[in-house]
Amino acid sequence: MKNRIQRIIDDKKLTPSRFADEVGLNRPAVSHILNGRNNPGLDALQRILARYKDINAAWLISGVGPMYNGHSLDSKNPSLFDENSENATEDPAISEYPVENEVKAAVFGTKTIENQSVITVNKPSVKVKKIAVFYSDNTYDEFIPVNGLSK
Repeated sequence: MKNRIQRIIDDKKLTPSRFADEVGLNRPAVSHILNGRNNPGLDALQRILARYKDINAAWLISGVGPMYNGHSLDSKNPSLFDENSENATEDPAISEYPVENEVKAAVFGTKTIENQSVITVNKPSVKVKKIAVFYSDNTYDEFIPVNGLSK
């Protein structure tokens, strides 16, 4: 997805900072997305699509279809299994998704369970002395128990 966002930035002839300002995102958030550190959240995608109404949502989210709305794909609806020539890479070994996202085979093993004993420590009971509730308008209330409630 970061490649598609980078493509929008390049196509609109923007800098990442200008792009962040236009869509209403923090500049560091856009930097993290473009560097692959973070994936964009739903809020970021909604902001991009709200600002650039000509961008195809299906293309932005999944890479399916044309980049811009209003283009046809030979008058057929794309399937999830159709080849996507807009984002196809020359080398099939190169993927948009990093290697760490690949599914790894599960490793099964046996665990030896030993008998263990649990030691409980009795602590003296502690009584509530005061409860304070702080409100968003910077006021607070204090509650002092009459009968000394315990934890």
